[in-house]
Amino acid sequence: MSAGKVLIVCGNSEVAGSMESALVKEGYHPVNCAHSANEARRQFLLVQPDLIIVSTPLPDEQGIDFVFDAHEKTTAGIIVMARPEQLAHIQDALESTGAMILPKPINRLTLIQSARFALSVRNSLFQLKSERDTLKRRMGERKTIEQAKWLLVDKLKMTEAEAFRYIQKKAMDLRLKQIEIAEEILREYQ
Repeated sequence: MSAGKVLIVCGNSEVAGSMESALVKEGYHPVNCAHSANEARRQFLLVQPDLIIVSTPLPDEQGIDFVFDAHEKTTAGIIVMARPEQLAHIQDALESTGAMILPKPINRLTLIQSARFALSVRNSLFQLKSERDTLKRRMGERKTIEQAKWLLVDKLKMTEAEAFRYIQKKAMDLRLKQIEIAEEILREYQ
């Protein structure tokens, strides 16, 4: 699996440096660090990370609002590390984000395995969203072609089969997609 771009958000620069070193050794590149939520917000727009690792609390906020912003504005996988006494609260607050919540302290092996898992889940979700978007587009095109076909049936008194064949043939003759012909028919007859 190819490693991706990582943004570590941690108020403790020593801990952030340790995580950065471990991830770089595993092939993650680039690994950027931010030491506050505000700095991280600026960075994730520039870096467009594949993975964001947040160690809560942050110096300028708890970190929950930052995770919601990251979830809304990026496609990154998100790992949140929290103190054991804060774990349940953070899990409840961030449930809708799909962030992986881990108790602190975290060892190197757990960090690496969690990063791999979070990226794997992110990639799977990204692929599913892409497939969903493709299906939505195709269904929209099919609907438009059907509308054009029924307009031809209504306006030109063609049979359903004739109307569909008309759209197919015109698309082939003009070397256009059927959706383009259907849109042209809709503009012409509506």
